[in-house]
Amino acid sequence: MQSLDKRELAVFAVAQPDYRVVLEERIESDGRKWVLIIESPSTGQVYNVVTSLGKTRLFKNADTAIDFIKETCPNNPFRVITVTYGVSPS
Repeated sequence: MQSLDKRELAVFAVAQPDYRVVLEERIESDGRKWVLIIESPSTGQVYNVVTSLGKTRLFKNADTAIDFIKETCPNNPFRVITVTYGVSPS
């Protein structure tokens, strides 16, 4: 899976207007975390949102992840975030 940091995500959101946002729950040893995944139906590519250091960006709270995507991608075409839950890390 490819990755996008916050800056790259903002550029991607303008360049690929048909993207979809998935908020995926991960159950880890230290509790529940949320991961943002960006899908581009037109290209078939899937991206993980990462920190500036390249690590998968994990959110402790779903509302924080939602605020992040609203701030970074204000032009979300469908204004929809798909939530998946109960996923264990692979």
